[in-house]
Amino acid sequence: MSSATSKRVEVEALDEKRMSFLDHLMELRVRILRALKIYVAAFGICWWKAEWLLGFVTKPLWRAWQATGSKDPAELHGALAEPFTVQMRMALFAALFLASPAIFWQLWAFIAPGLYKHERRMTLAFVFFATVLFVTGGYFAYRIALPMAFQYFLPLHTHIPGTGMRIAPMQMVGQYFDFVFQTILIFGLCFELPLVLLFLGVVGMVDHVQLWRFGRYFILLAFTVGAIFSPPDVVSQTLVSVPLVLLYFLSIVLVYLFGTKVPAGGKPGPGARRKMKAADA
Repeated sequence: MSSATSKRVEVEALDEKRMSFLDHLMELRVRILRALKIYVAAFGICWWKAEWLLGFVTKPLWRAWQATGSKDPAELHGALAEPFTVQMRMALFAALFLASPAIFWQLWAFIAPGLYKHERRMTLAFVFFATVLFVTGGYFAYRIALPMAFQYFLPLHTHIPGTGMRIAPMQMVGQYFDFVFQTILIFGLCFELPLVLLFLGVVGMVDHVQLWRFGRYFILLAFTVGAIFSPPDVVSQTLVSVPLVLLYFLSIVLVYLFGTKVPAGGKPGPGARRKMKAADA
């Protein structure tokens, strides 16, 4: 092959890659727009039920207030327009959970063209388990992490010894809902860990041996997260951290069962996936 022909082939291959990259950008745009349309529809539903959502999100604080035997009425303080802005933000946040199946579907639809045939068959399983884990993580924060935090912090507002003064809890409505939303979202994303690691295992980027070796560091990381998002006592930190550790070791089992098998002495990576290409052709 002549030098000119070789250069022409290289240019054509480069143009093909560029077109492929532009096609990916167009596909990404289409998927984002479709997800946004569904999200806007979900926001409309959540805005319609904003008052019910307001009561639902406030219940952990109300229950903790009753459990601690506080005599003062439970109040949330805010600026004049804050009830409106809080309901707006709450509807935006709740719509994320309501639209999560469609969002995960569009995410998978964008990733799927780069996968092999046997990997693309997991579409329904991916969407189902991604949604279940995301909602389960949020519900775990709502039912366990948040009530524990409130029941710990509320009794700290007591009389100051030697004075006639007391530290009264003043819950600012904006700060309260920001804390609730962030905690629920963080736990929802953390509970996606098994699915993320399984996906990385299926595409050959990690294997169960690597995950097992990293286990000791993840335990430390999980208890660090538990220390940040739970009251400073051993029981509360354990209740928050242990589920994360269990999810991680569940991920190791899933990667062992369903991940790409790496030959003895080999390393996980793109090369491990290329060996399956002939079977999918």
